[in-house]
Amino acid sequence: MRVLGVNGWPGASHDGAACLVVDGDVIALAEEERFTRHKHAYGEAPLNAAAYCLAEGGLTLDDIDVVAHGWDLPALFADRGLEWFGSDAEALEHLLPKKLFPRGADPRLTFVGHHIAHAASAYHLSGRDRGAILVLDGQGENESTTLAVGIDGEIKKLRAHTPGWSLGYFYAAVCAYAGLGADNAGKMMGLASYGTPGDLTFGGAFDFTDEDFTIGVVPPDLRSTGSTDEEAATIRHWLEHLEGALPDGPNRSTRRFDPATGRFARATARDPFAYRDVAATAQAALERAVMGLVRGLLRETGETTLMIAGGVGFNATLNGKIMRMPEVRDLFVQPLAGDQGVSLGAAVWAAAQEGDRIKPMNGSVAWGPQWSPDRIRHVLEASGTAYTEPSDIAAATAGVLAAGGVAGWFQGRAEGGPRALGHRSLVAVPDPESTRDRVNVRIKDREAWRPFAPSMQEEAAEALIGTATPLPYMIVTTPVTEAGAAAMPAVVHSDRTTRPQTVSPAVDPLYHRLIGEVSRHTGTPVIMNTSFNGRDEPVVCSPGDALATFHRLPLDALALGPFLVRRPAGSLGEAGA
Repeated sequence: MRVLGVNGWPGASHDGAACLVVDGDVIALAEEERFTRHKHAYGEAPLNAAAYCLAEGGLTLDDIDVVAHGWDLPALFADRGLEWFGSDAEALEHLLPKKLFPRGADPRLTFVGHHIAHAASAYHLSGRDRGAILVLDGQGENESTTLAVGIDGEIKKLRAHTPGWSLGYFYAAVCAYAGLGADNAGKMMGLASYGTPGDLTFGGAFDFTDEDFTIGVVPPDLRSTGSTDEEAATIRHWLEHLEGALPDGPNRSTRRFDPATGRFARATARDPFAYRDVAATAQAALERAVMGLVRGLLRETGETTLMIAGGVGFNATLNGKIMRMPEVRDLFVQPLAGDQGVSLGAAVWAAAQEGDRIKPMNGSVAWGPQWSPDRIRHVLEASGTAYTEPSDIAAATAGVLAAGGVAGWFQGRAEGGPRALGHRSLVAVPDPESTRDRVNVRIKDREAWRPFAPSMQEEAAEALIGTATPLPYMIVTTPVTEAGAAAMPAVVHSDRTTRPQTVSPAVDPLYHRLIGEVSRHTGTPVIMNTSFNGRDEPVVCSPGDALATFHRLPLDALALGPFLVRRPAGSLGEAGA
């Protein structure tokens, strides 16, 4: 089977993406935002992403057996009384028009339930034959939490919570209340580690049991009219309740034009850091609710393996605590946990339904575009950028980092998902601690309290984080050892945890070697890693993106394929920049 999985719909979606699966093997995956440079690709169909996937596979839409969409849109529209297309041909033309995707005949178009697509992305790619499945996000068609089990290639849904009781929307509401913006859950997770939790019920809004939760401030049967989701209504209920339940009022925000950047930016009445205790309380409430769900799901199914997907699955702090629950012997969190991952999930679900055996993930999500050295050289020379071609790009870059520099690292195929894993990264030595502030404030122009993550050679993990369990996706937090705290203070959170990526020489030999070359200077095979992008921008995709970002941000160097671009001497200065 040749399956093109997609997420995104013209005018009504976010995190558009496409994925090509051929005979059960993931050939390509990319997110639309990487091409359009519009973060989250709100309202954009995955046109560029789908075109890339087909080109990577050497295919056209004529060669595709099934286009699988990660939402059951016909059912969703019918359920909400909204008009849908008269035929699949009309719907496919709206999504992938023939003027951009010429074809003699249409492939079959199938719409996969949103939470089934999330569940499939975790189960079918985990390499496990069986296990419990937990999907947590804002919402699917008519559910926000789904408990399921996967056995012998089949996914069986057990029960679900409705959109009004969405843990994703609860978390988004608190983000908005704190002035972070409703779509910045990652910021609040980082802020939470600086605060002290208070009343986890938020004034009686939550009622927790040992194996579940209920929410009293949003009707469980809440249904919006004229809309395909309950996001705005649910968040409104929460904000009204929070304003009465919390001692500090909401952190009001406005959009103001910033002449320095030439664009509108959000400005808040107060520093969101003042809401760190609110963030800590929301994080603790989320953890209590989800850990109860996990406990009940594992008891009900008798499983000890747990697989997680859905946007809440990006909460690495929560995942770390789940991993350490005694009931959980084996945890797999889909690193493409958000809606970009349902393009992957819809594709593997459709392939599995046709009998294909799905090849498990191997520790990498680098399925995106790549450029040959000749093409990169052409971009460099066309831009007039001075560069060198060291005999060993890993050793040359390690020298920059060891001197106190921060470098862009652009190598191989682009990763999917929001977290750079050594292909589109900014890298530095994670010592001293002040490196965190330099990269946050001076380079990435973001809040000083935002945490960073370490990439470490997997053979050093036990000494640094106390476990030899491979953690290749930067999707769980772990405590750090004494040695780890001493070696990498810039990536240790205030609660003495970190969000590690363990790097295997088999999966990513060049990145593994970069870390090893840094270790020759520092004595420890670990580096600080963050995504290669500026504030409110998608991660870079092309060499042109990388060069533009390098010239705009005060980086010391850029390792662009085998080529090294350096700042002119004295323009920034590595250690002092």
